[in-house]
Amino acid sequence: MPRNYRKQLGPRQNRNYDPVYLERAIAAVRRGTLSIRTASEQYAIPYTTLHRWVNNNNLLAYGRPPALENLEEEKLVKVLLICAEWGFPMKSFDIRYIVQQYLNKSGKREKRFSDNLPGLDWFKSFMARHPNLTIKFAENTKRVRAAVTYEVVETYFANLKQSLKDVPSANVLNYDETNFADDPGAVKVVVKRGIKHAHRIMDTSKSSTSVMFAISGDGNLLPPYVVYKAKHLYPGWTEGGFPNSRYNRTVSGWFDANTFEDWFVTTALPYFRNLDGPKLIIGDNLCSHLTISVIQECEKNNIRFVLLPPNSTHLLQPLDVAYFRPFKRSWRSILEKWKLKNRGVLPKTVFPTLLKESIEAVGAKSTANILAGFKACGIVPFNPDTVLQKMVRLRPQEGQERVMETSWTEAIVSHLSDLRSGSNDAAPKKREKINCAIRTEHCSI
Repeated sequence: MPRNYRKQLGPRQNRNYDPVYLERAIAAVRRGTLSIRTASEQYAIPYTTLHRWVNNNNLLAYGRPPALENLEEEKLVKVLLICAEWGFPMKSFDIRYIVQQYLNKSGKREKRFSDNLPGLDWFKSFMARHPNLTIKFAENTKRVRAAVTYEVVETYFANLKQSLKDVPSANVLNYDETNFADDPGAVKVVVKRGIKHAHRIMDTSKSSTSVMFAISGDGNLLPPYVVYKAKHLYPGWTEGGFPNSRYNRTVSGWFDANTFEDWFVTTALPYFRNLDGPKLIIGDNLCSHLTISVIQECEKNNIRFVLLPPNSTHLLQPLDVAYFRPFKRSWRSILEKWKLKNRGVLPKTVFPTLLKESIEAVGAKSTANILAGFKACGIVPFNPDTVLQKMVRLRPQEGQERVMETSWTEAIVSHLSDLRSGSNDAAPKKREKINCAIRTEHCSI
């Protein structure tokens, strides 16, 4: 067990030699260049130890054997990997509980475990024996995203391959809108030990501003397109921003058909008109992003429009995969510095300046992040396996089938599938209005 062991001094000395010297001594004896006695003296290895290793006699490991045999642990490791691939990785207690159930059903009684439940020491030893397993923080993924199947993505790449034919990397454009909140987020601070809550004085709000970004396959960033939540647009809201940026407003603060069409005409088209050959634009499948005018402009300018499968942007969209996260980190840092010096919420007159500073703060890393995003999404260079190897097939592969035949039942596999896709029983049903009469004590449906 992995405890703080201290070697006891005494007449008996076990394994006080380097394993490398043991290998050299064995090789020398088997080659016939040295006798066992001479090799023992030359490499400082006990004669009996070297004799056992040369003749392959009684080569048992020190200490008590593990509770599970090697074959049993190998099957357990394969099952754990399958569960993690399905999106349900096990915690340390889950693994220990599985071992307890296995021992109980097998009729085995392990005296080192309390009620056959392994302790944390066993778990640490188990992890040390299997270096292909590791411990990481798990990120929660919504079921709608997990429901994106291997087959759906495979079909998407089959269509994308046709769309990318004869299209240079510079002619590939990925767009997406994101929002910038008026809150730099929580940070770790130093306070007195024992207090329950740590507070810092900073004015924040729930307001946010939408910005459309577009990146090209050769690492370029197009000017951002900002949409404010307002009925009117004022000149002060457009000053001090990133060069060639565009600004607009909607009542909701999000992109609608008009604002998207304006972005396409004023930002995407000017970029494409300076390029030769076919062009490709990749984006999400929001219905508000496609209008008749946009489709007509695509036909006139030899632009191919590719829509991503629903709920797949975390896998297939370069902006989401590699660009937005470092950029948002830069935004929160710059916003925090501004709020420490100023009172109140972030004015719209200041937003363009902070957005420009955030873009410039990413600096030289921007191109590298963009290229890494297109590569991770299998677009530039085209390589579907980059994404497909991260996904789960609905049908188990050959190696998984053998494990399931010996360790899993069809009910468990079906249960994992149900957990992954979820049930729609709790979905909200169509609501009915309740008509309430004035000055009455009851309501009727």
